[in-house]
Amino acid sequence: MAKQTEDIIMKSIMELFKGDAVKFFGIDKRVISNTRTELSEIYVQKNINDWILETDDGMLLHFEFQCTYDVEDLYRFMVSDAIMCFKFKKPVKTMVVYSAEIEDTITTLDIGAIQYNVDAFYMVKLDGDKAYADVKAKIEAGKRITKQDIMNIVFLPLMKTGEDRVAKLEQAIMLSKELKTADEQLQIQAMIGMLAEKFVSDEDVLQRLKGLINMGAIAEMIREDARKDAIKEYSVEIARSMLKDDMVGIDFISKHTGLDIDTVKQLQAEMKQGK
Repeated sequence: MAKQTEDIIMKSIMELFKGDAVKFFGIDKRVISNTRTELSEIYVQKNINDWILETDDGMLLHFEFQCTYDVEDLYRFMVSDAIMCFKFKKPVKTMVVYSAEIEDTITTLDIGAIQYNVDAFYMVKLDGDKAYADVKAKIEAGKRITKQDIMNIVFLPLMKTGEDRVAKLEQAIMLSKELKTADEQLQIQAMIGMLAEKFVSDEDVLQRLKGLINMGAIAEMIREDARKDAIKEYSVEIARSMLKDDMVGIDFISKHTGLDIDTVKQLQAEMKQGK
């Protein structure tokens, strides 16, 4: 899956989940923005982080999803966090989400000058069969589906279960199709598709799973989001140009670019700092 496509899918998913995503993992913070961050390391190797979320208290939440465990991964995460901290001048909190095959890991590195810690979330502690049964029962009873129910559908394939992961991926896809809101269906299926690409190595199985997903509608969602991003990028450039004229007020710029006032103020602050 192309990085740009993943970027747009993750943006769309996090718009749906907002703070509910981090609450699922037991983090009591309010998310204000999200991104996928690509960092260039000293050897020009690319390291793409799974999720980077910014909270209202100025912290970056870094999520990594792992189906294997190797202490070398902690060194990789440490380097990524150090680069992010250096680049954005903000504290970083990292949570590694391990699929149900993994129950215990090292979460601390001591390399002398640096003491590095991550939080680990073990999906083995979540009963996937029960989560599936509970959400299925609510859908069949016509009860309101909460954001946490949606999170259970998305992460169902990573939880502890009596079935294999492919079967759980299929169950999650079929559950998503029973939801009433088309946007939620597509966003969940897009996320499940990303998880399938990360955790399913058999190409034939992967293509079969994709066949169950409404790929055409997801592609249209991606194109529409890309169009909106392009319009916003153009509006930002216009706003930057207008901000250079001290005679033009923030309200005027907001009105004529379609950007909200807070965004214009942020652009103004960045320009004053010489960014």
